[in-house]
Amino acid sequence: MIKLGGFIITFHRPGILMDTLDQVFNQTFPPEFIWVIDNSKDDQTLSALIKRDDNRIKYHYMGYNAGPAGAAKKGLELCSAEDLAWIYWGHDNDPPKHLDTFEKLLAIKDDNPFCGILGAVGHFFDYERGSIKRIQSRLLERKISLEVECLSVGMSMLVHRDVIKVGVFPDPDLFLGFEELDFCLKAKRRGFDILVNCELFLRLRKMQNEVAIERSDYKKKDKLVLEYYFLRNLLYISDSLTLNAMKKQLIWKWIGKSVYGFRYGLKYGVENFRYIFLAFLHYHKGIKGKTLSLV
Repeated sequence: MIKLGGFIITFHRPGILMDTLDQVFNQTFPPEFIWVIDNSKDDQTLSALIKRDDNRIKYHYMGYNAGPAGAAKKGLELCSAEDLAWIYWGHDNDPPKHLDTFEKLLAIKDDNPFCGILGAVGHFFDYERGSIKRIQSRLLERKISLEVECLSVGMSMLVHRDVIKVGVFPDPDLFLGFEELDFCLKAKRRGFDILVNCELFLRLRKMQNEVAIERSDYKKKDKLVLEYYFLRNLLYISDSLTLNAMKKQLIWKWIGKSVYGFRYGLKYGVENFRYIFLAFLHYHKGIKGKTLSLV
């Protein structure tokens, strides 16, 4: 019997968390337990869990907002201390999209002897440009499982215990943005392969009507502060993996984005330019962690 457990990261969303826990434990192959890693500043999440009274749920209070990166590191540490084969890495607002998600993922675990990470949706990665490469639907239609470089955020990542045993963890100093990418690329460097279940992948594409879409254009961003974290963290990731060509491409690409933002008006352009400039400045100074408010 495969031993599956996991953790879910939450931040001030007890109601959403309860719904997600329901969907996780209603899986056709449910985890034995879930650690709730609480980044919140109050005790509302703990109160909701006490009221729920489910002995399959364990609770860890971070005491501060460690971001998804810091909370994920703690969740992996806690789960690795348990007798588990696979660890679910979850977020409170991203439950598995289908009830057989875990079952389908674990069904492909033996397709590759070096498999260390499983997921529902993933991407190839351009190590020179520092960008993800979308997988064509026709490739997914021909396969049962597919090896990728990284997984998409919130797509039911399952991590094998051996990945943690060799010391692969997300960098908690990233705080927010590309912590899954950081983790996946580190795992690849250590010789682990990452597999996606092609059936699940295609199901999700059809749900979102994206089967025929092979490339998306740059779109106006609703929350520009995220651009700061994305750029800053990509630069740090390029350093940690000594991807110098990637770093050069990122610099030129984001300089272009800082100018392109003015296409959406002066106010948007100035704000976009400011966040990109700050990302470069903080990277140059070695500033990490939570630096800008997301509100």
